[in-house]
Amino acid sequence: MSPEATMARHARSFAPAARMLSRSDRARVARLYVLCRTIDDIADEIGGDVGRAELETLHADLERMDTTSLLAVEGRALFAGRPDGMNALRQLVAAAAADTGRTCIADDNALDTYCMGVAGTVGVMICALFDIDRGWHKAAADLGKAMQLTNICRDVAEDARVGRRYLPFSQCPYPPDAITAGAPDAIAAASASMAHLLHRADDFYLTGRHGLVALPVRLRLAVASAAAMYAGIGTELRRRNYSPLLGRTVVPAERKVGLVVAALVRETTQALKSEVRSAYVRI
Repeated sequence: MSPEATMARHARSFAPAARMLSRSDRARVARLYVLCRTIDDIADEIGGDVGRAELETLHADLERMDTTSLLAVEGRALFAGRPDGMNALRQLVAAAAADTGRTCIADDNALDTYCMGVAGTVGVMICALFDIDRGWHKAAADLGKAMQLTNICRDVAEDARVGRRYLPFSQCPYPPDAITAGAPDAIAAASASMAHLLHRADDFYLTGRHGLVALPVRLRLAVASAAAMYAGIGTELRRRNYSPLLGRTVVPAERKVGLVVAALVRETTQALKSEVRSAYVRI
């Protein structure tokens, strides 16, 4: 299966948005998606000592010029001449290697480090692929962290069933099996933590969107659309009153369309205003 076909099959939020990109840009983004997804699958589907060892080996291979690792070779090819991208890729692999077991996050600082490692880095890698100035990388990382926090809140029960709790212990001091068992105190704490994390995600979406002005127009519209769909998951979770055991949250198709249209209108309007201001300054 080609990288673009893989992205179309699995990336439900970003794949539709990526259709706005040119064919060559879409192909590069798809290659990055497959690389990141493969790393994630090693952590989640293989996991344990075997998955950790495989990722630690990949991390070492990324430093070697003579590596025969297909993933390392692909990473080097994607980020040739782009050291910020390679550094972010190494950080992603290291974060994934640390997340192959029964993860239980301690506090907000640990959660922020985790979100930066597994998602903020993806924003930086996208910037590197498109040669976006380093000054905008933090905004891209914030957008990635916003999406990861949204994922964490969406997947509380799913993660708990495999012994993982990404809700910080400082907010939800209960083991994963207490959440899956529906223990009232654990559910109440999980719901309160979800509300807190989604509020943090909103802040990150806001700062992340401020960086969209630095992106080429097509990429700007694609990222804005994907971010709007992810933020829509948070809205659905709020409508469910932050209940972690109601099944996987899905944004209805008609609502997705509305979110994307609103994002496109907002970003197009802002881009046109920027062009008018630039033209006025030149005059």
